Amino acid sequence: MKFEHTLTVFGTLLLLAFAATGCYKGSDFDNPVYLCDCGTVNFQNSEYPLKMAEAVVPDSLEPLSRSYHIVADLRSAEEVDAHVDAHDLTFHFSFPVLDDVVYYVQQEDIQHLVQVINHGDDLIPVRDYQATDGSIVINPAYSGGEELVEFNLTLREQVDSILVGLPLVFSGSFTGIID
Repeated sequence: MKFEHTLTVFGTLLLLAFAATGCYKGSDFDNPVYLCDCGTVNFQNSEYPLKMAEAVVPDSLEPLSRSYHIVADLRSAEEVDAHVDAHDLTFHFSFPVLDDVVYYVQQEDIQHLVQVINHGDDLIPVRDYQATDGSIVINPAYSGGEELVEFNLTLREQVDSILVGLPLVFSGSFTGIID
């Protein structure tokens, strides 16, 4: 009986020792900043670096088909450091085949979507925009590598398929990598 009591006391002390030494001081947390150093956009008279730019060939049978997706963080550096809810600008557009260098929005049917997604806005967290004027210039990477894309567009907000509000200037340039 005395042996069992000693074993119980020893086990309790061992458990307390593990609990006391179980915590450790890790390195300070560095909030990751997602910047691709691949371009910038100008939206509502402010310039924003891109945190992502993607260029893909969506149709394996058509090597000159393209789909582009870019994302810019609309938060200030202070808001990012304070972990304010995400507030992003996204622009997605695609072409069945790149058969030109300059594409005019008012003359061609360019599939595109511009959105401002603000997780801190409870009233209207997602705003859709439609390009009504402007151009997209693409310097294709025919055999892979860097592909430079520049755009200068006029946007109007779209609510229930109706254009509302004043025109906004939206421009920028980015580099995507074609594999």
